[in-house]
Amino acid sequence: MQRKGLCDILGHDDLRTMVTKYLEVGNNDWGVLVNYDFDILDYDDISAVLYSFGMNERNIRKSMRILSAPNTGMAISNDGLRMTSIYIGRATSPSQFWNTLNHELYHATTAIIDYYGEPYDQEPAAHLHGELMRLAVEAVGEPCY
Repeated sequence: MQRKGLCDILGHDDLRTMVTKYLEVGNNDWGVLVNYDFDILDYDDISAVLYSFGMNERNIRKSMRILSAPNTGMAISNDGLRMTSIYIGRATSPSQFWNTLNHELYHATTAIIDYYGEPYDQEPAAHLHGELMRLAVEAVGEPCY
């Protein structure tokens, strides 16, 4: 018997609205948007964000194709905005959701570390990645899958 997820209990699948969580890094030095549980109806909103982050139309279409597959994700960062936007496609299980989110948080970590000129292979990068994961767990709770 499959355990019911939070989305089943809340009937979220019927609502069909993308979930967005904001993670604040430091003293509002950098923001990370974690977006999940989206479908084709949300692609215009996703495209608008990707465009505002500097992605061209060709790469936006490619990103939409990638995100339409299960267990996929992407992260895009903009130094001028000091922000990363992460998109997590439909996951086949909770562990796959966290695996994909952790992978995309790594990209956010490298963008932040690069922006501040810190070395990737030092403790600050590892601590930042851990902090982003902690914030994500607290913000997301039990994901939809």
